[in-house]
Amino acid sequence: MRRQVLATAITVALAASASVDAAAQNAASCPSPIPIALTTPLTSGVALLGVQAKLGLTDAVDEINAAGGIGGRKIKLSIEDATGFSTTALNTMNRLLEDKPVALFSSMISPHIFTQNDTIKKAAIPVLIAGTNGQLTQQNNPWLIRFHIHDGQLADAVPRYVVETMKKQHPAILTVSDDYGLGASKGLAATFDKLKIKTVAVESYGLNDKDMSAQLTKIKDAKADVLVLWGRPGDVALVMKQRRALGMTLPVIGNSSAVALTTLANLTPEEADGGMGIGGMFPQVTGDAAALAFAKRVMDHNKIPADNFALGYRDGMYMLKAVIEKVGCDPVRIRDELHAMKDWKGLLISYSADKNGDLAHTMGIYRNKGKVTELVGTMKEPGF
Repeated sequence: MRRQVLATAITVALAASASVDAAAQNAASCPSPIPIALTTPLTSGVALLGVQAKLGLTDAVDEINAAGGIGGRKIKLSIEDATGFSTTALNTMNRLLEDKPVALFSSMISPHIFTQNDTIKKAAIPVLIAGTNGQLTQQNNPWLIRFHIHDGQLADAVPRYVVETMKKQHPAILTVSDDYGLGASKGLAATFDKLKIKTVAVESYGLNDKDMSAQLTKIKDAKADVLVLWGRPGDVALVMKQRRALGMTLPVIGNSSAVALTTLANLTPEEADGGMGIGGMFPQVTGDAAALAFAKRVMDHNKIPADNFALGYRDGMYMLKAVIEKVGCDPVRIRDELHAMKDWKGLLISYSADKNGDLAHTMGIYRNKGKVTELVGTMKEPGF
């Protein structure tokens, strides 16, 4: 028995040593330090989202570097502020590309990525994104890889939950009027049509609008029994406040912004209560020790709560690390390995690539109890 235990221990140790040696050998094709880049909004009206990319990515890079890097080589992370403007997002990407990064992370702001698409094709390096417009990965661009749930998935999941679980028959849709929101609005309406449910109102507002009371009044007058709300934390908080001020009691469900901690921070318990969201996974609303430790670390270091995007960027960096350890820093091999990803385990979900390069297929269902977000359950995209 002792010999068997000793032999097993030796085998495990040799396998671990071989794995470390292989990672170091593959990383030998990489520059030292390994250049990774991020363009994300750190200022402007979408900064509440953009900073989450920085939080998740810097946490992962710091942790990886503290453990010796990738195959013994440290990561050098370069970050540029994309602001809220697509032209700025393109300019920052061009500046970052001058340093020849092995891979680049772009933001979760879909209009930014649409503007960057041609540049990404020409650069021919893997660009990992969290933009949620479903069309982003359908632009015939093999260099785009998405690690976050997108609105094409949610446009099917949310209406089905509204009709089949909430038992609502008269939905209204309210979205931000950019590529992100209008794309979601179209998809949501199409799924309601498939379910033979008529939307009683479809409204939108500008990204920088501060008064949505006219749109909310139309929805109230249309006698909607549920509001499907699609936006970003800053504007979603405004809608939730104004809904309460107008005395509207209809339930609200939308994307994860409806339940994000950055949204709840700007609401009273009464304004937040009962709001629901379906989307990426929140690290705080879990029993997973590693996810809770990540959330605590981010909060302690930055005084900002991590959300689903922070967790996604953290997972994206570790995924990239695993790929570089396997195939080195050749951009084509990295791209192909990411497109072949199957059942790679992140903090809370597993990632598998579909034909478009979308990796995330599990959604969390959340509800606000006052200003506390609770996990109601999860949904998986059919086929995954």
